[in-house]
Amino acid sequence: MKETGRTSINLAWTLALLIVVGLAGGIYWRNNRMWTNHYNQVELRADSLLSVKFHLEDDIHNLESQLATAADDKVYFDKRLNQFYGMLNEQDRQADKLKQTKRRQTSTIQQLRHQGDSLAIIRDSLESQLEASRDKINWLTDANALLLGQNKELEQRLRSLNTDLAVTIPRASLTGNAFLVEPLKSNKKVTAKATKIRSLLVSCTVPAELQLEGRQEVFLSLTDANREAMIPAIRTTTIALPNLNEVIPVHAAQMVSFTQSPQRIVFRFTPQTALQSGLYRASIYTRDAFLGTVEFRLRDSFWFF
Repeated sequence: MKETGRTSINLAWTLALLIVVGLAGGIYWRNNRMWTNHYNQVELRADSLLSVKFHLEDDIHNLESQLATAADDKVYFDKRLNQFYGMLNEQDRQADKLKQTKRRQTSTIQQLRHQGDSLAIIRDSLESQLEASRDKINWLTDANALLLGQNKELEQRLRSLNTDLAVTIPRASLTGNAFLVEPLKSNKKVTAKATKIRSLLVSCTVPAELQLEGRQEVFLSLTDANREAMIPAIRTTTIALPNLNEVIPVHAAQMVSFTQSPQRIVFRFTPQTALQSGLYRASIYTRDAFLGTVEFRLRDSFWFF
């Protein structure tokens, strides 16, 4: 009986131990399976995170590359922006210049308009003056025709008078007129005192009837009552007169252009020696014509006047 009871207890203990071992094994297997699943999940998550890490690293690398590119782009765009601002400022300056030019052009246009209005007024005035001038020209044309007729008549009368003059008075007897002799002192005042004379001004008018033409040499000859030289002459020359060749002393000579009719001839003679008192004659010649003569008298000087 005791052995049977002990065996039952052992069996109970054994059964209990087996149950405990089974429970423990079941619990271990269950926990092991849970930890295995958890570990697998952790490994999967770790792999996923690692993959995400790699992707993030790639993204970071790309972002860094993009950031560097963006920095370069920023520098480039900053430079272009500065250029744009510079162009904008230049355009502003050009716009200001254009505005100033436009203002000047506007002012010029206004001035031109005012000038155009003034010119229009002047044009109207000139048209009126032109119309008046046309009327005056017509009047002058008629007057000119009348004067031409009168001029032809006067020319005919002049030719007739010249013919009559040639018949009545020989041309060789015609001489100059309005002779004038002015003895001048050093102060340009006229004097008759021989010792105070510094120059002689001799002039005459050549009449148109002598019909002198072109440029000719004209001579001044100063002689005394005996037809001798008043003072030493600069030279002598031969004058070809009608039916006579005359040698005269020459005290002054000049070229005269007989383009006017009548012609005024003026000699200013400065004597190189002192003049003496007496009656003298101033004669004027060309190479082949006697233009006339005039007498003048010089007197002595006294100490009291």
